[in-house]
Amino acid sequence: MDRYRISQAAERAGMPATTLRYYDSRGLMPVRRSPSGYRTYDESDVDRLRFIGTAKDLGLSLDRIRDLVDVRDDGRCRDVRDTLGPLLRERIADTDRQVAALDASRAHLVAALGHLEALPARDTPCDPDCAFLGTARAPEPPIACTLSGSERADRMQRWRDALAGAPRDELADGGIRVHPPVEQMAEVAALVAAEARCCAFLTFRLTAAPGGVTLDAHAPSWARELLRELLG
Repeated sequence: MDRYRISQAAERAGMPATTLRYYDSRGLMPVRRSPSGYRTYDESDVDRLRFIGTAKDLGLSLDRIRDLVDVRDDGRCRDVRDTLGPLLRERIADTDRQVAALDASRAHLVAALGHLEALPARDTPCDPDCAFLGTARAPEPPIACTLSGSERADRMQRWRDALAGAPRDELADGGIRVHPPVEQMAEVAALVAAEARCCAFLTFRLTAAPGGVTLDAHAPSWARELLRELLG
């Protein structure tokens, strides 16, 4: 079997050698060395690099790609398909949120431009009538959640079960502080991670201290009712 130096393998895979070295450092590529100490690669390594490059082009993080490569190494295409599908759906949901935000931003810019062009051209100093930026206010962003109705109901029930009987406080900045039972900390941490994937506009801080567990949750003003519904 042909063996390649790092520059040769990188060229065959269509990427710079520096990228291949970076993948090596992140544990994405097996490191084999010649008797003289040079990194060497074979055709299966080149195929692996192309696979990594394709996954990177899809916008997957290197941590996600590492997990996907581990599945690929087991040799079953079905497992790769089943693992990649949810990752692509997650990327599509992220892209949809970005598109919605860009659409809202564009609408705001168009409204500001329309207001600006409607102003008469005057040679007098600016007055409140010129303050188009103050009158063309940005619309509230849409609440973008990737869960279906049934999935959202299941998530709500998990939150209720995890926080049953937990004391709650309203924070001065509009957030909510909850003190979950210590035995529910793992479940609460899993729920926080799940919310971060589906509702990026919510933020959480989970703290464990000798006095107990504290969860601080915040949402933009337009999503605070959703936060209250989520945490009770």
